[in-house]
Amino acid sequence: MLSQGNLNTAALTLFLALNLSVPSQLPWLVLDDPVQSMDDVHIAQFAALLRTFSKGLGKQVVIAVHERALFEYLTLELSPAFAGDSLITVEISRNFAGDAVADPHFYVFEDDKAVAA
Repeated sequence: MLSQGNLNTAALTLFLALNLSVPSQLPWLVLDDPVQSMDDVHIAQFAALLRTFSKGLGKQVVIAVHERALFEYLTLELSPAFAGDSLITVEISRNFAGDAVADPHFYVFEDDKAVAA
């Protein structure tokens, strides 16, 4: 008997393997809350896999998550690491009137000025 996290990991692994084995017609990958019920180790491995998809394979990855801590972790893990790389995050929340508000942030790669050449 597998736990919910293990079942989710197996389903996600199968989906990503199928995505890589079939010629893609579109250059993006859309995932809705892919890490629910996963432990921290699996989430870290998944973030590394997403980095490979986005940076190594040139796919645009769109991820929807429901937990603030996970949002911040993936923002950090998928942040731009080389020239020409970028990341767009959008936090969707509700204001006091009950209307949905989208708050986008754009991140681009910047050379670290603190490192001596």
